[in-house]
Amino acid sequence: MLFCRNPRWGTAQYALAIVHRCSSSCGRRIWPKILLEKGMKFSTNLTFHSLMKLLKAFELMKKQEETRQAEVAARAAEFKAMQAQAETERQRVIYDEQKKLTQHQAQTKSQMARYEDELARKRMQAENEYQ
Repeated sequence: MLFCRNPRWGTAQYALAIVHRCSSSCGRRIWPKILLEKGMKFSTNLTFHSLMKLLKAFELMKKQEETRQAEVAARAAEFKAMQAQAETERQRVIYDEQKKLTQHQAQTKSQMARYEDELARKRMQAENEYQ
């Protein structure tokens, strides 16, 4: 029998090659059960191999998609971390500005108290000199 697995041949061509081989060796055309089984086996093998390639392609695509989703999740986590860092920095700046404002207000209040105290002393001096 002819065991030719030319990928360009379809099942029918493979079966014809087997028949040709059988008829040349036997001298008569045979369509035995073996021939049909060989054709079916070849067809099944083609289908099986095609399915295996397809499954491998799907597995590869699935892994690629999982990798892409993991990268997207990593970028999202990185973005959230950057947002949290920016928010922390913003809160620190707000705190620093409030602290400066509070210090400035305290300094202004202190200066006003000294100025009012000085005015009160001058007023008392003026009243003492006037009497």
